[in-house]
Amino acid sequence: MTKRSFYMAWPITSGDYVVGDPKSPVAVVTLASDYRNLNLKNYAICGTCFTENFGIEKIIVNVLSNPHISCLIVCGKESEHFAGQSLLSLAENGVSTFGGPKKIVGSEGVIPYLNEIPATAISRFLREIEVIDLVGITDPSVIQQAIDSCSRKERNEAPELFMPEIDENSWKKYESQVKQNVMSKIKRE
Repeated sequence: MTKRSFYMAWPITSGDYVVGDPKSPVAVVTLASDYRNLNLKNYAICGTCFTENFGIEKIIVNVLSNPHISCLIVCGKESEHFAGQSLLSLAENGVSTFGGPKKIVGSEGVIPYLNEIPATAISRFLREIEVIDLVGITDPSVIQQAIDSCSRKERNEAPELFMPEIDENSWKKYESQVKQNVMSKIKRE
Protein backbone atom coordinates (compact mmCIF):
# COMPACT_ATOMS: atom_id res chain seq x y z
CA MET A 1 0.00 0.00 0.00
CA THR A 2 1.46 3.36 -0.94
CA LYS A 3 1.45 6.28 1.47
CA ARG A 4 -1.07 8.06 -0.71
CA SER A 5 -3.56 5.18 -0.66
CA PHE A 6 -3.07 4.62 3.12
CA TYR A 7 -4.23 8.13 3.95
CA MET A 8 -7.14 7.96 1.54
CA ALA A 9 -8.30 4.62 3.01
CA TRP A 10 -7.83 5.34 6.73
CA PRO A 11 -9.82 5.21 8.98
CA ILE A 12 -11.21 1.98 7.64
CA THR A 13 -14.45 1.70 9.59
CA SER A 14 -17.22 4.23 10.13
CA GLY A 15 -18.03 6.00 13.38
CA ASP A 16 -18.53 9.33 15.13
CA TYR A 17 -15.02 10.76 14.92
CA VAL A 18 -12.82 13.39 13.33
CA VAL A 19 -9.42 12.78 11.76
CA GLY A 20 -6.57 15.07 12.74
CA ASP A 21 -2.97 14.40 11.71
CA PRO A 22 -2.77 10.73 10.58
CA LYS A 23 0.93 10.71 11.52
CA SER A 24 0.20 11.51 15.18
CA PRO A 25 0.87 8.66 17.65
CA VAL A 26 -2.36 9.40 19.54
CA ALA A 27 -5.98 8.28 19.25
CA VAL A 28 -8.53 9.81 21.63
CA VAL A 29 -11.89 8.34 22.60
CA THR A 30 -14.13 10.75 24.51
CA LEU A 31 -16.72 8.08 25.38
CA ALA A 32 -20.11 9.82 25.86
CA SER A 33 -18.64 13.35 25.83
CA ASP A 34 -18.85 15.41 22.64
CA TYR A 35 -15.31 15.69 21.28
CA ARG A 36 -16.31 18.75 19.24
CA ASN A 37 -16.65 20.82 22.42
CA LEU A 38 -13.16 19.95 23.67
CA ASN A 39 -11.14 21.67 20.90
CA LEU A 40 -8.31 19.16 21.15
CA LYS A 41 -5.37 19.02 18.72
CA ASN A 42 -2.32 16.91 17.79
CA TYR A 43 -4.20 13.59 17.55
CA ALA A 44 -4.63 11.15 14.66
CA ILE A 45 -8.29 10.43 15.38
CA CYS A 46 -10.72 11.58 18.06
CA GLY A 47 -14.28 10.41 18.60
CA THR A 48 -16.96 8.93 20.81
CA CYS A 49 -17.66 5.36 21.93
CA PHE A 50 -20.89 4.35 23.57
CA THR A 51 -20.87 0.53 23.45
CA GLU A 52 -18.78 -2.15 25.11
CA ASN A 53 -18.73 -4.32 21.99
CA PHE A 54 -19.05 -2.90 18.47
CA GLY A 55 -17.78 0.52 19.56
CA ILE A 56 -14.62 -0.98 21.05
CA GLU A 57 -14.14 -3.19 18.00
CA LYS A 58 -14.28 -0.13 15.74
CA ILE A 59 -11.67 1.59 17.92
CA ILE A 60 -9.37 -1.43 17.72
CA VAL A 61 -9.71 -1.66 13.94
CA ASN A 62 -9.10 2.05 13.29
CA VAL A 63 -6.23 2.30 15.78
CA LEU A 64 -4.42 -0.82 14.56
CA SER A 65 -4.85 0.08 10.90
CA ASN A 66 -2.73 3.22 11.38
CA PRO A 67 0.90 2.21 12.07
CA HIS A 68 1.66 5.64 13.56
CA ILE A 69 -0.76 5.27 16.50
CA SER A 70 0.73 3.81 19.68
CA CYS A 71 -1.38 5.53 22.41
CA LEU A 72 -5.12 5.51 23.05
CA ILE A 73 -6.44 8.07 25.52
CA VAL A 74 -9.79 7.03 27.03
CA CYS A 75 -11.47 10.10 28.50
CA GLY A 76 -14.78 11.86 28.96
CA LYS A 77 -18.06 10.94 30.57
CA GLU A 78 -18.65 7.20 30.87
CA SER A 79 -21.37 5.74 28.64
CA GLU A 80 -24.40 3.83 29.93
CA HIS A 81 -22.85 0.67 28.43
CA PHE A 82 -19.58 1.08 30.39
CA ALA A 83 -17.50 1.46 27.22
CA GLY A 84 -14.66 3.17 29.11
CA GLN A 85 -14.58 0.64 31.94
CA SER A 86 -14.70 -2.13 29.33
CA LEU A 87 -11.79 -0.66 27.35
CA LEU A 88 -9.73 -0.42 30.53
CA SER A 89 -10.68 -3.99 31.49
CA LEU A 90 -9.66 -5.14 28.03
CA ALA A 91 -6.27 -3.44 28.37
CA GLU A 92 -5.73 -4.91 31.84
CA ASN A 93 -7.32 -8.36 31.56
CA GLY A 94 -7.76 -9.19 27.86
CA VAL A 95 -10.54 -11.47 26.64
CA SER A 96 -11.72 -14.90 27.65
CA THR A 97 -12.47 -17.36 24.89
CA PHE A 98 -13.77 -20.13 27.14
CA GLY A 99 -17.08 -21.26 25.73
CA GLY A 100 -16.55 -19.59 22.36
CA PRO A 101 -17.25 -15.84 22.42
CA LYS A 102 -14.42 -13.39 23.06
CA LYS A 103 -15.67 -11.74 26.26
CA ILE A 104 -13.81 -8.82 27.88
CA VAL A 105 -12.68 -10.11 31.28
CA GLY A 106 -13.91 -7.85 34.08
CA SER A 107 -16.24 -5.72 31.95
CA GLU A 108 -19.35 -4.40 33.69
CA GLY A 109 -21.18 -4.12 30.35
CA VAL A 110 -24.07 -6.43 29.52
CA ILE A 111 -22.69 -7.63 26.17
CA PRO A 112 -18.88 -7.16 26.26
CA TYR A 113 -18.13 -9.48 23.33
CA LEU A 114 -15.55 -8.73 20.64
CA ASN A 115 -16.49 -11.36 18.07
CA GLU A 116 -16.45 -9.30 14.86
CA ILE A 117 -12.66 -8.96 14.71
CA PRO A 118 -9.94 -11.63 14.83
CA ALA A 119 -8.35 -12.66 18.13
CA THR A 120 -4.98 -11.81 16.58
CA ALA A 121 -6.10 -8.18 16.23
CA ILE A 122 -7.11 -8.05 19.90
CA SER A 123 -3.75 -9.56 20.93
CA ARG A 124 -1.88 -7.10 18.78
CA PHE A 125 -3.87 -4.17 20.21
CA LEU A 126 -3.01 -5.32 23.76
CA ARG A 127 0.69 -5.67 22.90
CA GLU A 128 1.24 -2.53 20.84
CA ILE A 129 -1.16 0.15 22.10
CA GLU A 130 -0.72 1.99 25.39
CA VAL A 131 -4.14 2.75 26.88
CA ILE A 132 -4.23 5.87 29.07
CA ASP A 133 -7.05 6.06 31.64
CA LEU A 134 -8.69 9.48 31.88
CA VAL A 135 -12.25 8.13 32.22
CA GLY A 136 -14.42 10.82 33.80
CA ILE A 137 -12.02 13.63 32.83
CA THR A 138 -13.66 16.28 30.64
CA ASP A 139 -11.21 19.13 31.22
CA PRO A 140 -9.70 19.88 27.78
CA SER A 141 -6.40 21.09 29.25
CA VAL A 142 -5.84 17.81 31.12
CA ILE A 143 -6.71 15.76 28.02
CA GLN A 144 -4.51 17.94 25.79
CA GLN A 145 -1.61 17.53 28.23
CA ALA A 146 -2.00 13.74 27.97
CA ILE A 147 -2.07 13.96 24.16
CA ASP A 148 1.07 16.08 24.13
CA SER A 149 2.88 13.72 26.53
CA CYS A 150 2.45 10.64 24.33
CA SER A 151 5.60 9.75 22.49
CA ARG A 152 5.89 7.92 19.24
CA LYS A 153 6.72 4.25 19.74
CA GLU A 154 7.83 1.88 17.06
CA ARG A 155 5.04 -0.42 15.86
CA ASN A 156 4.89 -3.18 13.34
CA GLU A 157 3.29 -2.42 10.00
CA ALA A 158 -0.47 -1.90 10.19
CA PRO A 159 -2.41 -5.11 9.60
CA GLU A 160 -5.08 -5.26 6.98
CA LEU A 161 -8.29 -5.65 8.96
CA PHE A 162 -11.88 -6.01 7.96
CA MET A 163 -14.92 -5.28 10.06
CA PRO A 164 -18.48 -5.92 8.89
CA GLU A 165 -20.88 -3.00 8.90
CA ILE A 166 -22.87 -2.76 12.10
CA ASP A 167 -26.55 -1.88 12.12
CA GLU A 168 -29.32 -1.62 14.70
CA ASN A 169 -29.98 -5.38 14.51
CA SER A 170 -26.38 -6.58 14.90
CA TRP A 171 -26.71 -7.03 18.66
CA LYS A 172 -29.49 -9.61 18.22
CA LYS A 173 -27.02 -12.45 17.70
CA TYR A 174 -26.08 -11.88 21.38
CA GLU A 175 -29.68 -11.93 22.59
CA SER A 176 -29.37 -15.19 24.57
CA GLN A 177 -26.11 -14.01 26.19
CA VAL A 178 -27.70 -10.65 27.08
CA LYS A 179 -30.59 -12.43 28.84
CA GLN A 180 -28.15 -14.72 30.66
CA ASN A 181 -25.92 -11.78 31.78
CA VAL A 182 -28.88 -9.67 32.92
CA MET A 183 -30.38 -12.58 34.87
CA SER A 184 -27.05 -13.33 36.60
CA LYS A 185 -26.70 -9.65 37.60
CA ILE A 186 -30.25 -9.63 38.99
CA LYS A 187 -29.54 -12.80 41.04
CA ARG A 188 -26.42 -11.17 42.57
CA GLU A 189 -28.37 -8.12 43.75
